[in-house]
Amino acid sequence: MKRLFLVFLLCTTLAACTGVPLRSLPRLMQLPGQLLDANPADFMVALQVDARFVPPPGAVPMLAIELTPRDPAAFQAVNKKLPLQLAVASAATLGLEAPPLGRRWLIYSLPAATQTELQRIQATVRQAKANPSYKSGGNLGVGVEQGSLAETAPALANTRWETWLQTQKADGFFEVWSGTPAQLQQLARKDK
Repeated sequence: MKRLFLVFLLCTTLAACTGVPLRSLPRLMQLPGQLLDANPADFMVALQVDARFVPPPGAVPMLAIELTPRDPAAFQAVNKKLPLQLAVASAATLGLEAPPLGRRWLIYSLPAATQTELQRIQATVRQAKANPSYKSGGNLGVGVEQGSLAETAPALANTRWETWLQTQKADGFFEVWSGTPAQLQQLARKDK
């Protein structure tokens, strides 16, 4: 029980420090398993941003996947950053509420080539799990890198930025992070 409390405390502290809503923590903890079973066509990232915000040319969020076997002989490690593609919406769409006045949605999905790569990663994991010698498991890290998008005009650096995620269409979107482009750039610099 004490360990569970410490894990909860750590998660609460992490959420408070990083802009991750507490209500999203249970879904975020399920994300690696959900991603391995998800239909790649359903995976989407939605950013609610100031309507004046224009993404830098060529900047897109990346789906970052790091899969490391405990036993290197079990399967080949994966360390990929898969690009997403953009659509813009100023109204309610895909189960997302209409953004407030002066804001809009930037909706990113997996293009065909990225969907194929995600399917290949999913197949690698399924094949490893089906192998009788697979006993040691591995570690899966999943994230959405969006630091390249946060390069913006100084006037927009402290506007609100919300990141929402969908892994399965039936489950809909949930908020995974909120903050400002300035905070996002700061987080991206720490990760380098």
